[in-house]
Amino acid sequence: MQGLLTNDLNAIPIEKQSLSPGGAGRTPLNIVAECAMVNQRSAIYLKTRVEPERRAPEEREAYLNSFDTAEKVLAYLDSSCAELVEAIDGFDDNEWGDVTNFPFGRPMTFFGVAELPSIHQFYHDGQLNYIQTLYEDREIHW
Repeated sequence: MQGLLTNDLNAIPIEKQSLSPGGAGRTPLNIVAECAMVNQRSAIYLKTRVEPERRAPEEREAYLNSFDTAEKVLAYLDSSCAELVEAIDGFDDNEWGDVTNFPFGRPMTFFGVAELPSIHQFYHDGQLNYIQTLYEDREIHW
């Protein structure tokens, strides 16, 4: 999934990556930064069973917006994916089916916690694909 997000972000013209489509949508850089943040939060939870501290909404947006170039956000995505792979590789196979109260709105198994970042990234990759069409790019860049 990391490669799909990377390809789709890079397919959006650099000057458009930090723009809000239509003035109300999130920027492509912000979307990818959120994907990396969810990867990282999930990895931390799988490793420690402790939810990382949540930022206040304004602080969260400032943090996501600090990734103001493709280079910065893709480096964050790369490191967060590596953290997640490490957390999954180090997880006890006997615990994947155990239910936890990871705060994504509902109890879920540890497998669900590990799976969530991929589902989340697919969702947001669709948004990047749509943003590409707004800029008249109808090609698939996978």
